[in-house]
Amino acid sequence: MAAESQFPTLEVETDPFADARTRTLSETVQPLVDAYDERIADRDRSTWRWFDAVEPEFRLSCVDDECGRRVRDAKVLATMFITVIDDVAERHGDRATLEELLLVPFDSRPADPTRDGVDGEYVRFQQELWDALLSLYRESPRADEFEPLFRFDVRQALQSVDYSALLGRYPGLTGERELWTYDVYNMMLFPFADIDLANASAFETSELAAVRDLVACGQRMARIGNWIATWQRELAEGDYSAGVVARALESGVVSADELRAIRSSPADATVDPIVERIRDAGIETAFVERWRREYERGTDYCGEIESVDARAYLEGFVPIFRSQLARRSAA
Repeated sequence: MAAESQFPTLEVETDPFADARTRTLSETVQPLVDAYDERIADRDRSTWRWFDAVEPEFRLSCVDDECGRRVRDAKVLATMFITVIDDVAERHGDRATLEELLLVPFDSRPADPTRDGVDGEYVRFQQELWDALLSLYRESPRADEFEPLFRFDVRQALQSVDYSALLGRYPGLTGERELWTYDVYNMMLFPFADIDLANASAFETSELAAVRDLVACGQRMARIGNWIATWQRELAEGDYSAGVVARALESGVVSADELRAIRSSPADATVDPIVERIRDAGIETAFVERWRREYERGTDYCGEIESVDARAYLEGFVPIFRSQLARRSAA
């Protein structure tokens, strides 16, 4: 287990990936990033650059060295894929377009960019992005072996976005238990792990269940960091799906009426007192402690898994968490 002093705290001020904004993305990813900027542009490319920088930190150690670039590029495209859907659901609240985007990876009914009320540009871009991601994934040596699992895990991530969208419709639905059940899959750690395994010639499938348990710990750690880093900004946008806000609501620190008031009038005078109250309640600190417990739970697999270095995987989340906390400090 990492020494206590190595664990991040809320007082982190230095982002270990601060130089990510100057990164040059690969020739594989760049055309899709350019197309995103031209056609979607909900986020600037620092999002993809940051992820490109942190990806090796949580890559499973079993990945073949010669496959590293393909693994990184596939995960950047997968991150863009889930982000487009998430932004349509939460930033735009566009249910009609969301329903079509949720169909893109599946053949049961092809997504229809011409359907009434649908923003066809999002759907067409997402179809192109998914095709590029799937094509890249299928270059992996063990792609056929793990593709059913990859598709299953993508489906769970899409369900997570759909659940988050429902929170906007039904404010009373917000609850921490269901966030841990559904919302954590938004982090895409399981599809990322599937990409790794498809590029790991020496991985022993007999260890698959244990590796997925390890990844589940990493996914909860990643979600906690994301919640802490983004809840204040999202609250000001009328999005109260973060675990920090859900706990504040369930513990009576804020009321549903106050959250609805923010959505109706997201002015600083409405938001700032609630942000201060949540921070004073120590809820963020409680989530940092939960992050530590997830890390410690993951160490149980350090002596159980031989194909993957479980400790290296867990330790990779430490600088990522530091980066997330530093971005929270700058918010």
